[in-house]
Amino acid sequence: MVSVALDALAKETGGELVGDSVSLGRLVVDSREVGMGDLFAAINGAKVDGHSYAPNALRAGAAALLTERKLDGLMPQLVVEDVTAASGRFGYLKRKAFQGAIVAITGSAGKTTTKNLLSAALAPAGAVHATAGNQNNELGVPMTLAGLSSAHQYGVIEMGAGRPGDIAYLCELARPNVAVCLNASAAHLANYDSVAAIASTKGEIFEGLGVAELAVLNADEAWLPQWQRQASNARQITFGLAESADYRAVNIERDGVQGTRFVMHGPMGQLSVTLCLAGDQHINNALASLAVAIELGVDPAAAANAVAEVTPGAGRGLVSARPQAGRVVDDSYNANPAAVRAAIDVLAREPGHRVLLLGSMLELGDTTAALHHEIGTYAAASGIDQLITVGIEATPAADAFGAAACSFPDQAAMQAAFPSMPADHVIWVKGSRAVGLESTVAWLLASEEVPAC
Repeated sequence: MVSVALDALAKETGGELVGDSVSLGRLVVDSREVGMGDLFAAINGAKVDGHSYAPNALRAGAAALLTERKLDGLMPQLVVEDVTAASGRFGYLKRKAFQGAIVAITGSAGKTTTKNLLSAALAPAGAVHATAGNQNNELGVPMTLAGLSSAHQYGVIEMGAGRPGDIAYLCELARPNVAVCLNASAAHLANYDSVAAIASTKGEIFEGLGVAELAVLNADEAWLPQWQRQASNARQITFGLAESADYRAVNIERDGVQGTRFVMHGPMGQLSVTLCLAGDQHINNALASLAVAIELGVDPAAAANAVAEVTPGAGRGLVSARPQAGRVVDDSYNANPAAVRAAIDVLAREPGHRVLLLGSMLELGDTTAALHHEIGTYAAASGIDQLITVGIEATPAADAFGAAACSFPDQAAMQAAFPSMPADHVIWVKGSRAVGLESTVAWLLASEEVPAC
């Protein structure tokens, strides 16, 4: 591990060191995941107070505790005013000690997929440490930074922006050498005045870059001029379908839920790219990933071959056959209007009976009803055969879709009266994280017979 001492963290945070200084490994917030040498951060959450689990963490091998109150008889510990903020400073110190390149990625959609694609594209040139899952917030980013090792050549850090200022704060910790902004669209609108405000926050990823660092921008986005201004101190490259893009996709061939093929034009010449990921949005995700890898010196062909091996995971487009007939596309991890439209575009090109099973899109504020209504209208116009909505917020989508829609208040009600399907059906399942539609995916893949409503 990149070494950071507990007394150095005490100096950085102004906290009270109780006991001797030790070398610190990873940052862990769950005592069940503690390993030898880790720093256990005792987060006082809404449901669980991590301080109660501090003895367990030490028994499991934690090198030290990070606490907000002194815990008698437990050493070593660092007592700070705010454990979350102190965790950020720990991540910052880990980053300072790291000698490799850090790539930061943000966007309203596609961050995790791009993180996976970029990690694969960089791997032929060296060891990569990347965000686990989508741990992209004020705790997740420090946890990722804390896992950096001298054995790694690259760090790939996913960054979310639930609120204005989030990206600027995370970049202060991660100090990226390369920053990627994929897109900006209606997501987390409950915390923003407009999509323009979201775009401005996303663009914060570029503002700390210097002349020796690289900004990677989406040439297809309306926000490009704004992001170029925010990245004015850095070297800039663009990706996208626009003719002006430095890394551009042409000759696109779509194979429905099986993926996409295209040719990438760039400074390296032409490069054939195959994706096992469905949807045009992944073209830009792949372009951004390959652009970064090539700019960092990875052999283009090796990067493209690695990207071709990336497959969708559970909740992110995984295609499975149902027990008797039909298929399910598990895209249940999260949803916003732009991502749902992208899913509809792929589903509309599939053969057979096409069903969109849509859970509520959350955190849209006052625009919730209107944006759901727009999705219902778009699905109908795209030729989707059937719409099933789950959650009160999603009801306007069913209303806009028309007679071939079913609307349910929750998953239990939907499963109790699930509509019958022809044998050649494909059900695309998508909804916000809090809706928990992975339960319905499991039910669809386990049930051999379903009642007709």
